[in-house]
Amino acid sequence: MMRRSFAVNFGIAAWALYLVALGSASSGARAQTEAIEVDMSAREIAIKSDFTGAEIVVFGAVEASKQAAATSGYYDVIMVIRGPVQSVVTRKKERVAGVWVNGPSESFNVSSFYAVLSTRPLDEIASTQTLRWHGIEFNPKPQNPDGPPPPDAFEEALVRLKGQQALYVEKPFAVTFLSGSLFRGNVTLPTQVAEGEYTAQVYLLHDGKLVSRDDVSLTVQKEGIERILYTLAYQRPWLYGLVSVLLAAACGLLGWTLFSRS
Repeated sequence: MMRRSFAVNFGIAAWALYLVALGSASSGARAQTEAIEVDMSAREIAIKSDFTGAEIVVFGAVEASKQAAATSGYYDVIMVIRGPVQSVVTRKKERVAGVWVNGPSESFNVSSFYAVLSTRPLDEIASTQTLRWHGIEFNPKPQNPDGPPPPDAFEEALVRLKGQQALYVEKPFAVTFLSGSLFRGNVTLPTQVAEGEYTAQVYLLHDGKLVSRDDVSLTVQKEGIERILYTLAYQRPWLYGLVSVLLAAACGLLGWTLFSRS
């Protein structure tokens, strides 16, 4: 009986040692897997009366990096920063009887802000099919893995106008490695940015293949008197109109009083 008990205990102990060894091996294998962790320099941006834009710095690190130095070029990083979705109407001007009038139009639901930052030009990092599959091609419209249809004149006009307003930005070489594992990229939000949540999707690639991905977000919102006026205008328009009329009347009465005395 003692021999049998000893054999059972020995077997249990052997299995326990085997599981511990297997777990250690698995942990070691996981530890060798490359992964990125990213963050932003700020998680909230306040829009006040003196707001002149803000710079977003996205930074991160590669765990278990196989890159020897910052200049090795072993990895590529792509950052896609999107603002809240909004509805935009693009109209074509037509000349009728010597007068320019609004002609055909097309509506789009697109990101209010869209920026693509990368260590190199996108076509040098991966194939078009790979970029489209992961939705990291420079295109503010939602991506289709099979490839989007060719852009029409309205879409090209939308992208061009947003680009002139610095709301659509493509910046190759804007992401740099500071060491073998640390990297960063920065982009500027212009003064006319929309309120809402902004997300940064960061992709780590090697030899044109995705290795890891991580996301981070920030919130942009008005504060102070701007927030009060915005809330009144869009949530209580009748009150906003009443206050505007009363202020205009008060200013007119004050001006009449001052000029009548002089």
